[in-house]
Amino acid sequence: MTPRTWLLISWIVVGATVLVAHAAMVWQVIRSKDPPGRQRWWALVPAVAPYLAFKDRRWITLGIWTTSVVAYLVLRALEG
Repeated sequence: MTPRTWLLISWIVVGATVLVAHAAMVWQVIRSKDPPGRQRWWALVPAVAPYLAFKDRRWITLGIWTTSVVAYLVLRALEG
């Protein structure tokens, strides 16, 4: 397999990890009681979900999401 094939496979795996971690983060924030009332539903906005997870102290999910996003950006930088 060529290096470009491995890069593509890595993008797919890391991208799937970002999506699953993001879905778990949204689910945890919506199910929690810390953000009161309607504030929890702001987690459905993609840019707000990591902030609310940080505010709700969801460290593991937020750590997995952050690490995956950084890994994706590094892989994109390796593309050139």
